Amino acid sequence: MEGLHNRDERSPDARRIQGTAGSVTIYFIAVTAAFILLTALLIDFARVAAFRKQTELAVKSGARSTMSSFDPIIYARYGLFIRGGEQANELFRETVEGNTASQGEGAFTFLDTKWEATEVTESRPLATHEVFRRQILEEMKYKAPIDLTLEVASRFRGVSGAVKEATRTVDLLEKMRKAYDRRESAFDEALSKQREQGSTVQQLVASEVGSMSGIVGSYEDYVVKRLDDEARRKSVQSWEEEQRKREENGEEPDDEANKPEGPRYEAEVAAYEASARSLSVSLSQSAAAIRVETDRFLREANEAVTKAKTANDEMKAYIDQANSMPQISNNEPSEGDGSGIDSGHIETMKELRKSAEDLVLEPAFFDHYFDEIRTQHMKALMVASEAASCSSLVASVPGSTGMGSSLQSGYSKMQSMLNEFGAAYGSGGTILAARKATFEAHRSHDNERKQEEEKAKTAWSGASNFLGSLSGNSGSAEEKEAFERTSALYASNREWNLAEEEHATATRANDPSDGRDAAMSATSGLMDILEDSVLGARDQLYFSEYTMSRLSHYDPGFVKEMLGGGDTSLNIHLQEAEYILYGINNPAGNIAAAYGEIFALRLAVRTMEGLIECRAMGHPLLVLAAALVYGITKALLDMNLLINTGKIQLSKYIKVDTYYTDYLRLFMLVHGGSANQTSRTIAVVEHASGLDFRKAYTYASGEGSASIRLWFFPGLLKVMGRMGNLGGTVKGNRYEATYSADSSYQ
Repeated sequence: MEGLHNRDERSPDARRIQGTAGSVTIYFIAVTAAFILLTALLIDFARVAAFRKQTELAVKSGARSTMSSFDPIIYARYGLFIRGGEQANELFRETVEGNTASQGEGAFTFLDTKWEATEVTESRPLATHEVFRRQILEEMKYKAPIDLTLEVASRFRGVSGAVKEATRTVDLLEKMRKAYDRRESAFDEALSKQREQGSTVQQLVASEVGSMSGIVGSYEDYVVKRLDDEARRKSVQSWEEEQRKREENGEEPDDEANKPEGPRYEAEVAAYEASARSLSVSLSQSAAAIRVETDRFLREANEAVTKAKTANDEMKAYIDQANSMPQISNNEPSEGDGSGIDSGHIETMKELRKSAEDLVLEPAFFDHYFDEIRTQHMKALMVASEAASCSSLVASVPGSTGMGSSLQSGYSKMQSMLNEFGAAYGSGGTILAARKATFEAHRSHDNERKQEEEKAKTAWSGASNFLGSLSGNSGSAEEKEAFERTSALYASNREWNLAEEEHATATRANDPSDGRDAAMSATSGLMDILEDSVLGARDQLYFSEYTMSRLSHYDPGFVKEMLGGGDTSLNIHLQEAEYILYGINNPAGNIAAAYGEIFALRLAVRTMEGLIECRAMGHPLLVLAAALVYGITKALLDMNLLINTGKIQLSKYIKVDTYYTDYLRLFMLVHGGSANQTSRTIAVVEHASGLDFRKAYTYASGEGSASIRLWFFPGLLKVMGRMGNLGGTVKGNRYEATYSADSSYQ
């Protein structure tokens, strides 16, 4: 009992401390456990975040590394990037695994990254026009503007304004020439109708007038003989009546020997009267024919003069249109430095256009001509009326007496009227001669012009033969096969890009004037495009410069050798630029097309010079014809210079050398950049490299799935993932995330 008592003698405080000691330990343990749990979760969250960042960077690095493996040959030769070298999937896998490699044996690995799956998808093949053009733009965006400005624009801009002035001048004068020729042809037609009518009227009555002369001259003799025959006929009738009465009275008839002589002139009188009746009918018919003929003449002659007036009105309209056009802006270099056309030459062409106004006839000219035709019609009707009067007069001759004076008067009047009509409108008639003189007054230079036009035809024939000789070489079987193969690649790419086919044309006009007009128009448009390209036609400019800097062109020396009969290669890879530009599927066709276009440009420049050089000839249409002869002749000499020396002086007035490549650049600016030419460019590169650009990729999309082992409470993280977004998934005791990254050459 005492022992128990001693144990119970502790103080109350001591007993209270001893009773709470166990609860404090449990609380501490709970707090510590919660802290450890939170810390473990934070550690795994930190590892997941680091893992995610590392995986994302690894995938991006893998995509970049995949695209870093490009084809060095294609880049070095063409400046184009395509995937090449190692397989994309292997390179991507190696890169992402290398970016997450462990620290080595025995090292503490904070992230035990494991790549579950990797995949690379390649796309955007270089055969796609949009992709191909974009690479060209990237390749040329710094180089092309400098090249074009220094190598092309500086050479050609000095002639731009003058060529435009020449084009405007040639356009006006050629329109005037055609209208002038139509007008003069209509005048000739009207004059021909006048001559035809005058000759017809004369022919219709000339023989009748001669016949009437015989009727008039024989009339008195006819009357005497007819009256004599009538008297004799009455005497015979009286004798016969007396013999009949004797027979009735039973008397002896008189001796036949005593019978009076009968009519002596019956045949002559009958013939005369028949002639008179025939002449009357003939005169009547001639009068009717004259009326029909002269009415037709009035209609057709008026129509011809109306056509002439219409053409003249067109000429006036052309002049008005030319005068209303705005002045051509002159952005050329200043005069006197040899790089531009002198303003005096520009004024010469303007004055030439002004002189074209002299070709237009005043309205009074046509009013007078219409009056002249009406007068001729009226005069012819007067002849017809007189012929009809004479017909009636002659019809009264048989059995008449005392008509000698009226017949003579009618004949004289008819003869006088016919002579007057013939003197005015017959062959050599004064009216027609005067009309012809009025025409010749404004045709004073037509013969000279026709001679120049014949010279132009001869010169044009020579130029056509020269250009035709360029396309005469058919090439070898291997060269033809290369063209066929490249053209098949072109067609395949065009269809793959859903581009419509364009048909190249390489025709030459038969008429030199038509050829000149086409050349002037094309060259003027080319100069406009050249100026625009300098100012910002970016895509065409870059396409032009890319083609000329990266692809081949046919050297003029090869053309010289070919024309000289040498065995010159026409391999397509010696003329890639020409094939891209024109797309003609034969070895010599594209070369001929290029030189034909150069000839057209040279013809335009030389025609501009011809307008200036030939201005002293005066008549604008003669100047036009002579300028054409000058232009064709000089342009043909230019082509020979280009082939033999490799260069041409831009103009007589601009002493700057131009080269074959300069002209190709210009033509690329005019024609370049179309879908078909893009397809041909791709086809040329494919044929040369042996690659299929439909499988030459420029874009890669890489995707990788990786995981790490969770150190603490994977089940809890999985539950938390269901409640919120962890950016990945928990599979067993591992956290897995998937990332993708893209990379391209543009």
